[in-house]
Amino acid sequence: MKKVFFALTTLALIVACTPKTAEVVEVVTVTTEETTEALVMRKPSVEESEGMTLYNAHCGKCHELKTISDYSMERWTKIVPNMASQAKLDATQESKIMAYVKWQLGK
Repeated sequence: MKKVFFALTTLALIVACTPKTAEVVEVVTVTTEETTEALVMRKPSVEESEGMTLYNAHCGKCHELKTISDYSMERWTKIVPNMASQAKLDATQESKIMAYVKWQLGK
């Protein structure tokens, strides 16, 4: 009986002395309309969705897909026309890809 009591007491002390690993989370509430609008990204339109499909299908054929946010809108306006002509895309397909890029950049 003494051995069982000693074992349970030792086990209880070990468990009680183990460090607690709870994560501390700080919650910040944003109440301004400007910030709320910036945090909400709208769903893509049909044209933007089609642009995403074209971007994934055609742009990934010859090279690794670029991360859109790695380039500015100004840079994309030079990249897309050049690549669209090389991929033999028509103007409608090119404009859909540009719409997708603009959507990704939040423009």
